[in-house]
Amino acid sequence: MAISEYSYLDVDGQLKPLVSPEEIAQLMITKGNLTPAERSYVEAHVTHSYEFLKRIPWTPHLQDIPIIAYGHHEKLDGSGYPRGLTQPDIPIQTQIITVADIYDALAASDRPYKDAFPVETVLTIMRKEAAANKINRDLLELFEQRQVYQVIGHSLPLQDE
Repeated sequence: MAISEYSYLDVDGQLKPLVSPEEIAQLMITKGNLTPAERSYVEAHVTHSYEFLKRIPWTPHLQDIPIIAYGHHEKLDGSGYPRGLTQPDIPIQTQIITVADIYDALAASDRPYKDAFPVETVLTIMRKEAAANKINRDLLELFEQRQVYQVIGHSLPLQDE
């Protein structure tokens, strides 16, 4: 980036870059607003959760909880993280959680870093993800048909008591 070659003399006569390397990294972001290092830090929550969950002495019928949770950011086409799994290697339970997690991330109004999207916008985004083989199309269709998003509560008006 040509701007990184410019410098200036500060008030103490020190030669400094006009734009710092950290600022250049921010300017080079093509999608979203996280640098690769910041994205890696955020994505590490999946592995941290897995490491935490696998230490719990689960009963036999719940023993797969750690591995189910571990894959909730995997995509059917292998473009997810942390392991880049494809559909045959992603448990169906994980695929279910993934649909709910994406809906929650987009529709939640309690995120300090972003506003909630309206339900129809969220479902449109999710349909595009399903069409691109990122999430399970059949599970999304069931999620919509059964209006599971209403159970989550992001789309419900307050009820009079």
